[in-house]
Amino acid sequence: MNSTSKQKGALATREARLALLELKILVDSTAEKIHAAELEAVGLAVGHSQGCDPLKTLRIAVEALRSPNFEAAISEVRTKMETAVAWHLGAQS
Repeated sequence: MNSTSKQKGALATREARLALLELKILVDSTAEKIHAAELEAVGLAVGHSQGCDPLKTLRIAVEALRSPNFEAAISEVRTKMETAVAWHLGAQS
């Protein structure tokens, strides 16, 4: 296997990791929204509502998970991971 071929394998693996990092950013952002809703719900439970609306915050989090950006990020990760795995399987043959 020549150096150029190895570089292609390394690049495919790197692209898969970068796609996964982009997905992680979206998941982390949604996790923060859900955490905010949790804190608002606890505030309501203990009587410190101060205008909090955990349902609204949860809906925002749900919409983030339903967004085209989220779906595209998942698809991109799958594609990049499958490409990297296919390359490495081919290199081992």
